[in-house]
Amino acid sequence: MFLDRKFSSLKRGALLASAIALALVALPAASKAEIREMRLRAGTSQSDQHPDFLGFKKFAELVGEKSGGKIKISVAPGATLGTDVQMQANLQAGTQDFMSGSPVTMAGQIPQVSILDLPYVFRSTEEYDKLMDGPVGAKFNQLMEEKGWIGLGFTNNGFRETTTKTKPITKWEDFQGLKIRAIQNPMYLELFSTLGANPTPLPVSEIYTALETGTVEAQENPLPQIVFMRLFEVQKYLSLTNHSLNSVVMLVGKPTWNKLNDDEKKIISEAAREVTLYKRELVKTKTSEWLESVKKAGVTINEISPEERQRFAERVKPVVEKFSAEFGKDFSDMYFAELKKIQAGSN
Repeated sequence: MFLDRKFSSLKRGALLASAIALALVALPAASKAEIREMRLRAGTSQSDQHPDFLGFKKFAELVGEKSGGKIKISVAPGATLGTDVQMQANLQAGTQDFMSGSPVTMAGQIPQVSILDLPYVFRSTEEYDKLMDGPVGAKFNQLMEEKGWIGLGFTNNGFRETTTKTKPITKWEDFQGLKIRAIQNPMYLELFSTLGANPTPLPVSEIYTALETGTVEAQENPLPQIVFMRLFEVQKYLSLTNHSLNSVVMLVGKPTWNKLNDDEKKIISEAAREVTLYKRELVKTKTSEWLESVKKAGVTINEISPEERQRFAERVKPVVEKFSAEFGKDFSDMYFAELKKIQAGSN
C-alpha cells in the first residue's frame, strides 16, 4: 500500500514536471498571441513607381509576415493622404499611422533638419547612411519624438542633379545668369544666387510646364523625380552636380505607437530596419536604370570632375557656414564632428 502511494506520488510529480516543461516550450507561441488584429494606413507623396512607395510596400509585406497576417498596412501613393506637411500633422493627430518623406519638410517644427540639405557636404550616399545610423540619427529621432513622431529609419533618393535646356553644367560659372527653378527654401535660393543663377521658386506641379514654355530654363531634383516627372522631355542636358542629398525618413505617429504593445512595436521596428537597408540598396540599383532611361530619351549626361566639385564646394562655403550657424553651435558642431569621423575612416 505504501509503495502504491509512493508510486502514485512520483507519477503525479512526473506529470507536473512534464506540464511545466510543455508550458515553457509554449512560451514563444503565447507571445505570438499578444499580436492583435489591426489595419493601419501609410502614405507617401511619391508615385507608385517611386522607391519611397516600393519601400513602404515591402514594409507592409514584412509586417504582415511577422505578425502572422494580423497587422495589415495599406499604402497610399501620390499624396492621396496629403502633402508631406499635411501627413506629418495627420500622424501627430493620430488620423494616419505611417508616412515617408523628406525630413526637411519638418523644418517649421524642427529647424535642425535643414542641415541635411546643406550643399557639398556629403561625398557619397554611404556617408549619409553611416551618419544617420549613429548619434546624429539618434538626435534627430529624439527631436522628432518631442514633436509627436517616431523615426523608423533614414534613407535617401540619391543626390540632387541639374537639368538644363541650352548648355551643360561643367563648372560653377555655368550657373551664372541661368534661370533655374528652385525649391521655395531660403537655403536653396541663396545657394543658386551664390552660384550666380537666377533662382525662381515654383511648385513641383508647375516645373514641367515652366520648362516647356521657357519660364525657366533649368531645374534641380534627384533622379527619381527627373525620370517620373518626365523632365527629360523638355531638357537637353543632365549634369551630375551632386550638390545636395535628397534625404528621406519613415515615420510612425506617436499616437499610433503608444497604442502598440511591446510585441507589436518589435515587429514594426524589425520590419522598418529591414526596409531601411532594402531601400538604400534599391536606390543604388535603380540609379543606373534611371540614368539609362534619361540617356535613351536623347539627353546628354555629364559628370563634374573632382577638381570642379571642390571649386563648387569652396564657392558655396559661405552658404554652409551661414545656415549651419542658424541650427545652433552645439548641434552643428556635433553634426560635422560625426561626419568628419566617417569621412576620415573612408579615406
